Amino acid sequence: MIVNVAQVRHREGGTVRFDLVEDFSPFDLGTEALSFQAPVRVQIQVNNTSKAMLVHGTIDTELKATCGRCLEPFVYPLNLKFEDEWIFRAQATEDLLETALLLDKDEIEISERIFEQILLALPMKFICSAECQGLCPTCGANRNLSPCHCGEGYVDPRLAALAKWQSKD
Repeated sequence: MIVNVAQVRHREGGTVRFDLVEDFSPFDLGTEALSFQAPVRVQIQVNNTSKAMLVHGTIDTELKATCGRCLEPFVYPLNLKFEDEWIFRAQATEDLLETALLLDKDEIEISERIFEQILLALPMKFICSAECQGLCPTCGANRNLSPCHCGEGYVDPRLAALAKWQSKD
């Protein structure tokens, strides 16, 4: 994904918009491999504030993930907004050197920056839906597909003494 800011580089208060689409490769999170089910669509608005380029954008795509409860594959929609700050290296102050994307030329490759935003927006565990009941810990059946009665009436022997305890409040 290449963005060219030459149109607004020397126009204070200038704005330019970009609509970009790119196919990203599958990636591995260490615990799970994810792949993109749809191209990554990025809409960006770049505003020249005279000190920096202020970027507002949205990212839309779909990922193929595995549910952390029922272990079924599902499509995870990803719609997120992001803000970024770009500055030409010659104008960079010490504060901006740590936070802003430094530019050396008018054309910027932003695929890495977009991928970083996607990674930051991912949940720690993917869940196919809030109503997902997961797997039965006894028989391993997917409780979303069929009800399981394995755990009914079972009391862990380590906790059996608590069943006899009565609250006096």
